[in-house]
Amino acid sequence: MPSKKSSSKGILRPTITLCLICALVTAALAGTNAVTKDKIAELQAANQGEAMARVLSADEYLEKTGELDGRQITYYIAQKSGKAAGAVYITSAKGYGGDVSVMTAVTPDGTVAAVEILSAADETPGLGQNATNPAFAEQFTGKSGQLGVVKTGAGKTEINALTGATITSKAVVQAVNDALRLHEKEGIS
Repeated sequence: MPSKKSSSKGILRPTITLCLICALVTAALAGTNAVTKDKIAELQAANQGEAMARVLSADEYLEKTGELDGRQITYYIAQKSGKAAGAVYITSAKGYGGDVSVMTAVTPDGTVAAVEILSAADETPGLGQNATNPAFAEQFTGKSGQLGVVKTGAGKTEINALTGATITSKAVVQAVNDALRLHEKEGIS
């Protein structure tokens, strides 16, 4: 029968080894984060700039912050030849699996120029994630006012819901409606 002293020694060595490994891995991850965080931020800014150029062409985008329903929303005034060509809003709304993030370009008169779904990764694959398909986003172009969702036969202020993903469709519409409301509130022209 092993003594108590030898069994505690058998537990102590692997415990210390495991703690040392955890400390080294943590330090390596912290170092990697410190080295790469600026590059990651730079890439995210470049990707956002490319997305803004896709939805509303401009010479420059002036960053602003607006308040809507107690939330701070970042948006960008698109300047072309020294004049406001519209604004680009980044909004989100609760979908089926999580937040759905949307970039909405709005012309000075309050008409949707384009919509790009930035993130619907938490939505149901094959259903809600179909919100990222360009055909769904194209439904918003040229619409204004407060939009709604219908299953078929969309009218002037309605969007056809994705099949099997009405909650995701409503989340995208809510995010676009938030952009339109903020556009009206801020008086972008």
